[in-house]
Amino acid sequence: MSDSNIVILPIDFSDFSLAAVPWARRMAAMTSGYIHCIYAVEPPQIYAALDLAPAMVLPTTDELIENAKKQIAAFAEEHLAGVDARTEVLTGKPAEQIVAYAKQVDAALIVMTTHGYSGLEHVLLGSTTEAVLRKASCPVLSVRNE
Repeated sequence: MSDSNIVILPIDFSDFSLAAVPWARRMAAMTSGYIHCIYAVEPPQIYAALDLAPAMVLPTTDELIENAKKQIAAFAEEHLAGVDARTEVLTGKPAEQIVAYAKQVDAALIVMTTHGYSGLEHVLLGSTTEAVLRKASCPVLSVRNE
């Protein structure tokens, strides 16, 4: 177990992300810790077989990152006021980036929301939380949003 007092709070800007915020705040307060609020931007995948209308323009990775930086700053200002927090925008598959970042900063805990998919939904959509639970080098608190 880590001697760190860093609590990782991965978000995706959905309402589901909000369920993990009070838990991350509590855990950081209990350990006199810090919250690292993170978001992973997945670069757009362009497939040759995809026939896009000429007028349709997809945002570049840089544009997605800049937009995410603005969103995460606003999220932290609104939901993490009064807490020692920092924000970070990462690039890549969310589960891989969350696990790598937690290891990089020697996080004590990852607090994240699970959507609670089951059955076919789970097979089709997968689970970032499940992948993080399996691969993380630190404990993961999975908060179910009802």
